[in-house]
Amino acid sequence: MALAADHSTLPTAAVSGGLVPDDEPRFVQALAEHWQATNDDDKPTALGTRVRHSDAGKCARAIAYTAAGIPKSDPMDLTGVWNVNLGTTIHEKWQAALLTKYPDAEIEPKVGHQDLDASGHLDAVIRTGGRTIVYELKTIGGYGFKAAVGRARRGTPAEGPKIEHRLQAALSGLALDADEIVIGYLAKECISVGQGRDMDDLARFAAEWTFDRETYRPWAVAEKDRLNGILRLLDKGELAARKFPAGLLPVGAEIVDPSTGRWEVRRDDQVADTGTFWACGYCNFRTVCATTEAGRIPVTAVTITEKNA
Repeated sequence: MALAADHSTLPTAAVSGGLVPDDEPRFVQALAEHWQATNDDDKPTALGTRVRHSDAGKCARAIAYTAAGIPKSDPMDLTGVWNVNLGTTIHEKWQAALLTKYPDAEIEPKVGHQDLDASGHLDAVIRTGGRTIVYELKTIGGYGFKAAVGRARRGTPAEGPKIEHRLQAALSGLALDADEIVIGYLAKECISVGQGRDMDDLARFAAEWTFDRETYRPWAVAEKDRLNGILRLLDKGELAARKFPAGLLPVGAEIVDPSTGRWEVRRDDQVADTGTFWACGYCNFRTVCATTEAGRIPVTAVTITEKNA
């Protein structure tokens, strides 16, 4: 007969005041340092174009900064590097698994356009049943996942994939004239042990949306036209106004204060609507952008400082 274990000497929160972690996670730090040292935040576009597909849905001014070769005033910080590398690690595992079921799938092919100076690396192209499918996989935080699938708040509808993710996948689909685009979301959070016992519970932390050509093509054409407009202005020596695609902000809205993300809609020289948008807080150009004016501005108005040189 086995003797009962004596746990009386184990530390407890009530006795020790809590098990506080080390001041520095010495060995995990090696991973963080490696990821930060090898992070390539300015890697070339897939085909040497001025714009990449992952720029889709971003602020027109930010896209213009990138296309003009203006250095980032606010490069990716450690949090961003950590998130990107976690996503890359998951992508690599997923791609290897995908090939076991679809051995003819193309992994990260490069695609571009005849009538747009943009290109991208697709996560995968799957040809099955006579159909070409473009697949984009995204790792996403817990709240974003719940909002996408309709579990953020009771009674709220599913938002679906973020607009920028739809536009990115749509541009890739347009480049290949794909029959479908599929966007997959994998939650990095909200995974509770015991709540996902088998494949029937996979939807708790994974979801996919399929869009046929008739659905995604208008999105791609609209974004292609927007990007071409940004590049035409740049060819004239101008940076586009701080505006986002329809659906992210009200029609006509422009960011007037990048430091806070405040936007305005003006009619007859009066502010008709205003609010704030979170995206400015994550922009790699937020500091340099805060030194420039709203509306279209000449490229020469941008001052390159030591911080972003």
